[in-house]
Amino acid sequence: MEKVSESKRLKRNAAGFYPLLGQAIAMISPLGAVAATMTGAAGYALGSLPLAYVISIIGVLIWINTPYQFSKKINGAGGFYTFNSQGAGPRYGLIIGYMMWFSYFMVITNAILFTSGVFIPGTISYFLGINIGNYTWIPIMTAFLIIITIIAYLGIKPSLAYSFTASAIEIILLIITSIVIIVALGPKNTYVPFTTGPAHGFAGVGVGMVLAIFSMSGSSAVVTLGEEAKQPRKNIKKALLISFLITGVVFVLTSYALTVGWGINRMNKFAASSVPGLIVADKFLGLPFTILLFVFIINSLFAGSLAPLNTSSRMIFSMSRDGLGPSLFSRVHPKHKTPYIAIIIIAAVAYFISLIAGILIGPYDGFVYLVSASSAALFIGHILSNFGLTKTYMRLKAFKPTLHLIIPLIATIILLIAMYYSFNPPAYPVDYSIITAIVFIILTLIAVLIYAKKHPDKIKNAGKSDMLVQDELMEGKL
Repeated sequence: MEKVSESKRLKRNAAGFYPLLGQAIAMISPLGAVAATMTGAAGYALGSLPLAYVISIIGVLIWINTPYQFSKKINGAGGFYTFNSQGAGPRYGLIIGYMMWFSYFMVITNAILFTSGVFIPGTISYFLGINIGNYTWIPIMTAFLIIITIIAYLGIKPSLAYSFTASAIEIILLIITSIVIIVALGPKNTYVPFTTGPAHGFAGVGVGMVLAIFSMSGSSAVVTLGEEAKQPRKNIKKALLISFLITGVVFVLTSYALTVGWGINRMNKFAASSVPGLIVADKFLGLPFTILLFVFIINSLFAGSLAPLNTSSRMIFSMSRDGLGPSLFSRVHPKHKTPYIAIIIIAAVAYFISLIAGILIGPYDGFVYLVSASSAALFIGHILSNFGLTKTYMRLKAFKPTLHLIIPLIATIILLIAMYYSFNPPAYPVDYSIITAIVFIILTLIAVLIYAKKHPDKIKNAGKSDMLVQDELMEGKL
């Protein structure tokens, strides 16, 4: 049997269940999601925000069915690229691989820009009344990115250890904050936020649900750690499911606490505030705890930037190792066993894209532009993967209509609705982000088809290296 050279393998057995769980939760970035995505969802769902999150739990459970089912049979550093290449076909998988890579890459750009250019200046302005300047975010973002790059460079173990610790603290802080607020309100607690009344119908709840689903969707990025995981077929799908269950329950609890804490009938002003979560925390728990919360929100956004750097670097590494990406990206550090060239270059490019977006259209609009481009690619990539799952299980002769056809179809419908409400009507700068994502996807499609026509033998290598490593893992040789 063919083997993958030791010099082109990532660190074996580096991640057990708990580190994988930390990576899955870190990609969701619970405190960061509360600061950013939950605030956005409140702008539509208003006082019915908790209802939007309850419904979104069903949506996310359907959403993660596809990576969960794939992970039962196929694992590797390429994640969705390997899934679809080995299941639905090489061309199909390569196109999806670059689309999903683009989405995770853009998560890095929007996360570092939001943290340095929106959240930190907004918090300082509200609580201290100080404007830190128009360009102070640049050195903050520079330091921020250098640190996460170093951690990613040094190996997957320190990255995952950090992610797990940070994720555990985030969850605990959100639970404490929510319980204190709910207990303090006593008889003022009510079931009303779990109805459509405060949102004046289901339309607002529906849009809020879309954003809520997006805020919990990041756990699927853990599939790119298939080569470095212990018992990947068992632990990756387990981390996917449990991370979703934990964050889903916590998000419902937190959304309710913040809604009743802010005021059900005042939620129209919630989203307009720069840092509503911290304002509510300050009201009920005092300034010292709010400062602690602020620190860990920054930490959450930090972990939420590190996770996609690990994910995107492994995806491009996997494609390049198969000869379907720049060969430079297939290099593995001899000591740390990380795709270090990919990590450094991706981090550098992400930095300059964030810098250009922040300078040209401002940090907030830049963040919206980058996160919307990421969303568009993510939605389309997942839709195509839903169809890929059906074809894969038919090929494997293990097809089950409910798991491999009906649920993926429902997930596709949810994603199409999400795309409609997220990007219609198009408004600045979202319209430009859609154009960016579509242009990238079209260019990828053209490039893959041309390459496949000119090099039909090479395109067949898509996902091959991951599968060779997986086969050896299954045989107990690694």
